[in-house]
Amino acid sequence: MMKKNLYVIFVLISIVCIGTMWNNDCFGKETVEQKNSTDVIVDNFSGNMLNEKGIILKWSKVQKSKGYVIYRNSRKIATIKSNKIKKYTDKKVKSGKKYTYEIAPYRIINGEKVLGSKSYKIEIKATKRNTKKINPARVVIPDFYYKENYSVGLNESIKLHAKAKIKKGVKKKKVFNSKIVWSSSDESLATVNPNGVVKANNNRKTGTVYITARAINGVKKVIKVDVTDYMKPLKFSKKIYIDETIRPVLTTYYKQLTEIAGYFSYVNKDVNAKFNLNEMYDGIESDSSINIPENIKKDIYDLMFNVSVEVEVKDNTLTISFDKLFADNSTFTYKINICLNEKPEYKYQYVIGYAKLCERWYYSEERNYNTDFYLKNK
Repeated sequence: MMKKNLYVIFVLISIVCIGTMWNNDCFGKETVEQKNSTDVIVDNFSGNMLNEKGIILKWSKVQKSKGYVIYRNSRKIATIKSNKIKKYTDKKVKSGKKYTYEIAPYRIINGEKVLGSKSYKIEIKATKRNTKKINPARVVIPDFYYKENYSVGLNESIKLHAKAKIKKGVKKKKVFNSKIVWSSSDESLATVNPNGVVKANNNRKTGTVYITARAINGVKKVIKVDVTDYMKPLKFSKKIYIDETIRPVLTTYYKQLTEIAGYFSYVNKDVNAKFNLNEMYDGIESDSSINIPENIKKDIYDLMFNVSVEVEVKDNTLTISFDKLFADNSTFTYKINICLNEKPEYKYQYVIGYAKLCERWYYSEERNYNTDFYLKNK
């Protein structure tokens, strides 16, 4: 009797399992055989409400996929059977409700459907046309914080800013959720915290990292950040023509210049001082009572004595400069400016070039005209 009961239970369980697999169209297999492979993951996944007709989802094509599986509130709602399709409209939504979505590409391997990794989860609100708070349409960097180039030194950090906004031209509406989610393309270079603070790792590794600021519905802004070792700056561009008099600063005395810049960047910060050769020309003096090590004093002395340049640290900028007098009594001031942080703004009368030792080093020429000379010879 016991054997017969066990046999009946076994048959019932088998029927239930077969029926489940049939009705779910291999959904169980997708869950079991899911592969977490970066070459089969959807990027640029976002969504928005489309004229009260439904929530429209968009994504980037995954080359190696056969199609896509879409999930709403963690449950499968659709299978897209072509990797060329990059759009889907979910019409079964109710106004005022919020929905979360994910998407995963799939491939056919040995005749079986194998899922790739699910995308990040996005949240979209089903809204009406007269709704005052709608889904974000873009992510922007506020003008006050915008820069053409962002850079951060090893073991340093910078604060990035981004804001979720509605579509341009739409008036009297706001986003219902302005939250920004931050992520880094390479955390071995730099990490980013929930507040947008990017911190470079102190592992001596340099390069470019891409920081993504993503709104809750997936629209995003990608910000390029260069991680630079300011103690080992890059060489000048060959396109920059530097006066031969000051050229040794960047060749023969290149190492000394780097050591001086590094010292005032990391050891003796926020110093304002102008250095001069003493009367005996065997040492340097300063208009500020600061103590600096002998090797840095020697570096400054070598530059001033052998190249005849001026050395000054002011407003977090190290400036190496010299003046060249011309026959018309005008002078050119040649400057190598090493910005020790990002505070100073350069306002020169005449700038002819930009040299990239690193993102914070500049080369410029400033011409000061002798007006008396021109008036006398007019």
